[in-house]
Amino acid sequence: MILVSTDGSELSDKAIRSAATLAKNLKTSILGVTVVKTKGSDTARENLSRVSELAEEVGVPCRTEEITGSTIPDAILNCAKENDVRFVVMASRGLGTLGSLFIGSATQQVLAKADRPVLVIR
Repeated sequence: MILVSTDGSELSDKAIRSAATLAKNLKTSILGVTVVKTKGSDTARENLSRVSELAEEVGVPCRTEEITGSTIPDAILNCAKENDVRFVVMASRGLGTLGSLFIGSATQQVLAKADRPVLVIR
């Protein structure tokens, strides 16, 4: 199983398509996740619905999960461990080192802390 994280952005759609295509080639499924502070958000449901829609277009099995967490990177990594995923796929805006100092990049933090491969889509 491949975990793909989404925030609903256009770049996340690119990551979802990449994860679905890779899953199809590897004959596995995807787990689409979005991280929220409290469950039940309409936006989270829309984001996860988009994961299911794009996975269906590619023809791969998919399940989705709205996960709660105080920090996005830790929530994603905990979910990856709990579900024993092969690797994580995430989008990155590619702001570079200086930009991430001021903004803080969830993708960069996942890369730094991950105990499994992370594929970054730009």
